[in-house]
Amino acid sequence: MISAIRDKVSLWIDKRTPRQIQTVLKQNNIYILPTRCGWLMLLILVLILVASTNYQNNMGFMTGFIVLAIGLLSVFYTFRNLKGIEVRCHKLAAAFAGDEAVMPLQLVNASQSMRTGIGIGFSKKSVHYVDIDELSQASTELRLVTAKRGWMKVPRMVCTTIFPFGIFEAWSWVRSPYQLLVYPKPIPCPEPLIASKEGIEEGHHVEEGSEDFHSVRDYQPGDSVKQVMWKAYARERGLLSKEFEDHVGEQYSLSWESVAHYDRELAISYLTDAVLQAEESQQVYALRLPHVTIDKGQGMEHMHRCLEALALM
Repeated sequence: MISAIRDKVSLWIDKRTPRQIQTVLKQNNIYILPTRCGWLMLLILVLILVASTNYQNNMGFMTGFIVLAIGLLSVFYTFRNLKGIEVRCHKLAAAFAGDEAVMPLQLVNASQSMRTGIGIGFSKKSVHYVDIDELSQASTELRLVTAKRGWMKVPRMVCTTIFPFGIFEAWSWVRSPYQLLVYPKPIPCPEPLIASKEGIEEGHHVEEGSEDFHSVRDYQPGDSVKQVMWKAYARERGLLSKEFEDHVGEQYSLSWESVAHYDRELAISYLTDAVLQAEESQQVYALRLPHVTIDKGQGMEHMHRCLEALALM
């Protein structure tokens, strides 16, 4: 019963809170209720007023009205402390399954008053508090635990405050439009992967480059000015161009067939670790999956393409 009520309330909140990059906290999306101290204060206020009425005690009435005034002022100032803040969501960097992803956020205060004790987090029980100066902004980060590979929606976030007296809590919900790409968890394979190798002897192959001198050929339109042999041209030997070559490391082709005999998720984790190892050793590598083939390459962009293909496999 309680679980069903919570699900309905959660659906109602999601309908009222669209996913957007910038969310401005205002009257129609801010909620406010007493805290535990606030409810205790309300109980004490009722007891004071009942006792004062029973004993006709004017000092009791005065004390009760002062406590009531503090409570009413707390409602106003707590609401005002949150109203008008703009929460900006940023894209999340990809993370590996089981690791924590970083959720960057920016809180903007466009008013002339300082905002104190603004908390933001994925639940009211664990929020990170920041202070925002007038006409200023504050950056913060939330940690999001990842569980499995693939695209992951960012959970609903809460922005809350109990300033100034702690007897009322105002809060609002924020939903990010971005998704988090979770890479598979890298696990070293217990046996060497069967990776096809390409290249020349001693694990190297040659590509056209700009480091080592290789040969001389006739000038061709489009050749760089730096390649032209001007001394030979001065000796009336005609226009000649230098050719250079680079020695590139051994090429590997990581294929699904090499790990297909393992459990599917375990095989994906083995290939993930192989991609990271190949990139770390600065090898040129390709990735061949059942429905995706990524040609040979090297560098961070190539590595992320391979990891994304494994994450979405």
